[in-house]
Amino acid sequence: MVIRDVRTRWNYTHAMIRRGRLLREAIDEWVFRHEDLRDLTLSRDDWKQLEQIERILEVSCINFIPWFLTRE
Repeated sequence: MVIRDVRTRWNYTHAMIRRGRLLREAIDEWVFRHEDLRDLTLSRDDWKQLEQIERILEVSCINFIPWFLTRE
C-alpha cells in the first residue's frame, strides 16, 4: 500500500517516496492500465529524481531522530 504525503511532516514525504520506489513496477502497471491516468506516468528521469530526493531526506531522518529522542 502506498503512503500518502502529509504537508507538515517531511518524514512522511520520505516514507511516501521510499514506498513508491519499492512499489514502482506495480505503480507503473496500475497507471498504464488506467487510460485516464497515463498522463501521470513517471519517466525514468522522474524515478531517478525521486531516488535522489529520497537520499537527501534519508540523511535528514538519520540526523533528526537521535536529536528528537535526546531533546529535553
